[in-house]
Amino acid sequence: MNLSTVLKIVFSAIALVASAEAAANSFPVQAVGDIVAVRSENSKSVGATHVFFQDRSGVINRLCTTDAFVRGGTQDPECTPQRNAVPADEVLFGTPLAAVTLTGPNGGFAGNHAYFIKPDFTLGEYNHSSSPKFGTGCTTCIDNEKFQVQPGSTALYAIATTEKPAFQLRVGFVSAASPGTVTEATYNANTQKWSLATMPN
Repeated sequence: MNLSTVLKIVFSAIALVASAEAAANSFPVQAVGDIVAVRSENSKSVGATHVFFQDRSGVINRLCTTDAFVRGGTQDPECTPQRNAVPADEVLFGTPLAAVTLTGPNGGFAGNHAYFIKPDFTLGEYNHSSSPKFGTGCTTCIDNEKFQVQPGSTALYAIATTEKPAFQLRVGFVSAASPGTVTEATYNANTQKWSLATMPN
């Protein structure tokens, strides 16, 4: 056996050991599609993060870390035990995801919002600052509007803006009514209403 072969075996062994050690210190995540994340603005740490993903059972999970991974962030004990954010029967399997941290007009933390597609191809929302946090019982959630998504579309984005006198949430998607363009659903905190508009010329 030549030196080159011996070195390859040694380095492979080292890599396997390192991989095993990393796995032992890792939190298990089995996502079936998008993984999206937002900063937790109500934390003292600038690296505190909320991570959303759909698992193999169809549930949307929300995991929270106390800081950036590289800076030794750990699972937030007040958040992760309640990781099941939205039940599977409210979520289309394989849904795209979008998330945003909202800052209110006064500059304060106004909650994290995650958006997804429901089994009936309408838009759904998880609103961290609401109770309940999802579904038609959440009076400000987008679910109540029954905005129809083009079946098969995986396009989805979310933007939060602070525009006095009201903040806005903007959710972009491909609408069944206008499949050849992008439609934005906009929530205005002043009127507490959602509206639709398509991509302008």
